[in-house]
Amino acid sequence: MRKKSNAGIIDSHVHFDDILSIKKTRSFFDNCGIDKLCIVSIPDAKMGNSNPQALCFKMMYPSETYIMGSLYYAHIERYCLKDRKKRLKEQLIKMIETGFDGVKILETKPNLFKRMPFKIDDPEYEDFFEIVQKKQFPVVWHVVDPPEFWDRRKIHPIALKRGWGYFSKGFPSYEEIRQRVNRVLSNFPHLKIIFAHFYFLSQDLEIASEVLEKYESVNFDIAPGAEMFVNFSKNPEKTRDFFIRYQDRIVFGTDAFISKKFSSKATASKIKFMKRFLETEDNFRMPVGDMNFLSHPGSVIRGIRLPAPVLQKIYRRNFERIVGKKPARIDKKLAMDECKKIADELKDFLNRQNNCGYAYFRYPVKISGGLR
Repeated sequence: MRKKSNAGIIDSHVHFDDILSIKKTRSFFDNCGIDKLCIVSIPDAKMGNSNPQALCFKMMYPSETYIMGSLYYAHIERYCLKDRKKRLKEQLIKMIETGFDGVKILETKPNLFKRMPFKIDDPEYEDFFEIVQKKQFPVVWHVVDPPEFWDRRKIHPIALKRGWGYFSKGFPSYEEIRQRVNRVLSNFPHLKIIFAHFYFLSQDLEIASEVLEKYESVNFDIAPGAEMFVNFSKNPEKTRDFFIRYQDRIVFGTDAFISKKFSSKATASKIKFMKRFLETEDNFRMPVGDMNFLSHPGSVIRGIRLPAPVLQKIYRRNFERIVGKKPARIDKKLAMDECKKIADELKDFLNRQNNCGYAYFRYPVKISGGLR
């Protein structure tokens, strides 16, 4: 029987896309000292999302898995504004009833933002955000990307290869996306938010402080972006002061991406790297990255050695305060219905697209009887 811990780390930011590796994934994180996971689903502007994979994982490990669902946009451009609002609202309500612990917003990552049929501050989202705020349903929200992704001379070569360069025509500016998100925050100032990747403000702790001071229910996770730790290391004393000052607002997360191409060695190395940064004053080199880490291997990282009580908050307690000490209970029937619904709709979409390279998204039509 697997040993369970009540004092380990909660990883607040994990992507999961391979239902055949659920047990293997759980064992991997156990070995890394992480006893609970929060799986954040990935939406797509035209197709599905990874909600079914998240549901499958949580049904296997219901007391150790939090899941953040994403919205489903396929065919939504066919509808009028009223019906678009209704569909997004109904999806949110179904997430809550099914046993999701919150919602993931990736729609403001620039490459997805460009493809969206409407924008995050458009009327389509009014009812959605109203319910999220009223229910205090947690949000993990990815806004923009590192500023250097808008500069061809500074962008990381792997980011460029993955299509994350935003200097060509048609992409939104860094400022436009932030302005749209600020309008949402102004209209719904009490949203319970974890802004992913430190809100991509590691290069400017003054602005990061202004955001946290202005919006009391906003929090940051420290899921890499490797550039975050390069920026933190430029002034480790200032970074340490920031982490101690806002010790109740910072959440640990790895941005691990579990797929068939998952590298357990690279992800384990990243987790050790993050802990070393938080727990020691060492000067050390950045390790080789995984597909989301985009390592800067020549950079010297300087640890900030946080006090033990601060570490406990970042590793666990802040997430429990924001999302809950226990994951929400799964409604098995609704979960299975959701998996089948998305699988059927995706199958129809692929048939109409003549299966043109969209097979990346894989959804289980049936859930094994071994799931509980």
